[in-house]
Amino acid sequence: MEKVYNELTEIIKAFYSKYKDLDDATASARPADGEWSAKEIIGHLLDSACNNHQRFVRLQLIDELIFPEYGAENQRWIEIAHYTEMDLIDLLLLWKQYNLLLSNIILKVDREALNNCWLHDGKRSTLEFLMQDYLRHLQNHLQQFEDTVKRAAGG
Repeated sequence: MEKVYNELTEIIKAFYSKYKDLDDATASARPADGEWSAKEIIGHLLDSACNNHQRFVRLQLIDELIFPEYGAENQRWIEIAHYTEMDLIDLLLLWKQYNLLLSNIILKVDREALNNCWLHDGKRSTLEFLMQDYLRHLQNHLQQFEDTVKRAAGG
């Protein structure tokens, strides 16, 4: 899991450094109807961090975890939190710090727990898979963030 930790911490620091001074207007703009703003993408990643924090810790405490999936409700989570109304720097700082916590959990994971499973929608996902997939999910949405910022800025 050290590879996931190293990649995650590198991404966190580079992304935060690159975007911490992005103006709020650009970050709040939706490039098209029905698409998330850059703030909402960071908000979604905060929701993901929050949910995965629970999975990463609980799956080191028990062999099988029944924990709700939130994917079908992503839009509602974003609406309820009103991320667009928050200052971007606050969202980015919270995102950075939460992900540094997760990266530390990933680095220090109990290796004997890596095959413990989250049970959801009739599927089984191991803790190891969840930690690796978290990085993939984060990378996909950070690319979405960058594309959204370019489009919102007219680029």
